[in-house]
Amino acid sequence: MSDTTIQITKREASSTRANQRLRKQDVIPGVLYGQGREPMPIQVERVTLRAAFAGESGRNAILSLVIDGEQKPVNAILKAMEIDRVRDRVTHIDLMAISMTETITAPVPVHLVGEAEGVKLDGGMIEHSLHEVLVSALPGSVPTEIVVDISALKIGQSLHVRDLTATGDYAFAGDLDATVCSCVVTRAAMAVADGGEEGEEGAEGEASAAEAGEAPAAEAGGDDADGGDDAE
Repeated sequence: MSDTTIQITKREASSTRANQRLRKQDVIPGVLYGQGREPMPIQVERVTLRAAFAGESGRNAILSLVIDGEQKPVNAILKAMEIDRVRDRVTHIDLMAISMTETITAPVPVHLVGEAEGVKLDGGMIEHSLHEVLVSALPGSVPTEIVVDISALKIGQSLHVRDLTATGDYAFAGDLDATVCSCVVTRAAMAVADGGEEGEEGAEGEASAAEAGEAPAAEAGGDDADGGDDAE
């Protein structure tokens, strides 16, 4: 996690109408809590918040909050964020004060690398089910991403959180049985397989008819043989 210093302001009013006025001014309302603090209404400039999360750590950045009226900066992380899905804009944030010497739990993005054996050799595809995993660590040891090599994955195989290897001073948390990704058969591959079986059955049928002295359907019409070409 990286450390980003931002200026925040205590928020006096907390009514819905007051918060709407703030948003129109590109100011995001929020609340700060944790480390024995009483929940405190806050506000921060939208551009300031966007810049804070633009670095390598993204929304997992450690925020060093400079608060009006407080002498020392407060370390905090983003705990929750409300988003207007229509406008794709942040409407509210929850910040949690933290201690750099106490373990926290944070979501970390999962990045898949490599080409799975089941994709390369058998025409399968990768289903990426879990795009974030929870890790438990000191704030300074939370990784920016979890890199997962899927090269050895075969058709029908899956990787779960419990299968991942921690490469730093952190441990995986949450549901360790959750599926991160799977290598599955594509519909196209299944269609080809089904067509191949039908083709084999058709060939066997024609062979049986020939052995019994019967003409294939395309030849049975005699004068309509040209029509048989259209049917093919």
